[in-house]
Amino acid sequence: MPGPDPHAMGFERHEGRITASYYRYLWSGQEAHREARACSILRRMAKGDWRCRWCGDALPDWRRSDARYCRETCRKKAARWRRECRRNA
Repeated sequence: MPGPDPHAMGFERHEGRITASYYRYLWSGQEAHREARACSILRRMAKGDWRCRWCGDALPDWRRSDARYCRETCRKKAARWRRECRRNA
């Protein structure tokens, strides 16, 4: 399954507020999935949880709404660290 369209959604920060804008699907007009994704990302941004769990950088806007890591490298480093912790425990 392909990932989210990187150009379909945008987030802007103005004076402490975060707003989301997204494009509707061209032919069907069904925007429920993009709206739900935007709401989920906005909730995570408001909680301060839209950051990589490994390096702490902000997640790119094109990542899935349930993403935990900013890139594959961070995900693999975190997995190796967890594996090493289990081995040493």
